[in-house]
Amino acid sequence: MMEFSMSGWLDKRGGLEATKRWKKRWCILSNHLLRYYKSDTDSNPAGTIFAEDIADVAPDEYESKKDSKHGFVFKILTRGRDYILNAPNQQKRDEWISRIRSLLQANREQDAAAPEVHYATVEVFPTRGIRITGEVSSVLIGQLTTTTAKTTKDERGWFSDQALPHASILNLFTQHGWSLATAFQSNSIPPNSTSATPSDTLIFTHSFNTPPIS
Repeated sequence: MMEFSMSGWLDKRGGLEATKRWKKRWCILSNHLLRYYKSDTDSNPAGTIFAEDIADVAPDEYESKKDSKHGFVFKILTRGRDYILNAPNQQKRDEWISRIRSLLQANREQDAAAPEVHYATVEVFPTRGIRITGEVSSVLIGQLTTTTAKTTKDERGWFSDQALPHASILNLFTQHGWSLATAFQSNSIPPNSTSATPSDTLIFTHSFNTPPIS
């Protein structure tokens, strides 16, 4: 049986232009997720990387040579962005890469034996609106937003400044055959902002023969 669970400290470089600084993050790889936290005592993750979104993971020799303080860099390539991480030494870097690749292999084997499962994420900002990512149909996007709401799309997904109750979001997704897989609190960066703010993250799943995009 392949082993892919792992935890430990990594340096993570910010993804936004205004926040491209190295910060220590406590990382936990398990249950098809890589979550990173500001502290090893935090209960709410600062961010989550879903295994099904990962295209590849590999050492980044170019970045490793640029900075003597961060000489064991590896990169996780996903659909939406690239995550640049640095391990404390080469052994740890290689172990993280090996565990993540084992997770990807386990997912491929599971996908071959089971119906394809698609994921969608809704981040609910209490006073700012909602962000929707994943393979969500344009019909559902339209129902989650209104003609009076300002709706924009960027690399992180669709964002609407309309505040929606959790029950309304759950009801709309359920009507389209989605199931709520999990929900947790996290810190996310809303559009037109460089600072994280508390949000509620809802993760939905759905089995489709083809992706529900129209």
